[in-house]
Amino acid sequence: MPKKTSLPDIQATPDTRGIAINQVGVSDLRYPIHVLDHDGKPFPTVAKIAMSVHLPHHFKGTHMSRFLEVLSEHEDEVTTQTLPNILHD
Repeated sequence: MPKKTSLPDIQATPDTRGIAINQVGVSDLRYPIHVLDHDGKPFPTVAKIAMSVHLPHHFKGTHMSRFLEVLSEHEDEVTTQTLPNILHD
């Protein structure tokens, strides 16, 4: 029986290259959201979204799925008042 070899876990190893990435993320994402109209009632629409972060050299990557997770947490209300929370998350 052949000996099983396992692949090394590259994600668990430190990145010693020291390379920062100015912008990494998703763009041209069309996502259903609700915005509040002038009467404060939800209005369904589709947003075209770009979400990105700066990735310092000491981080190996970002979880792109986290961007979508944040959107789904805030999809029922997108206003100028909630944008700071969305950006923070």
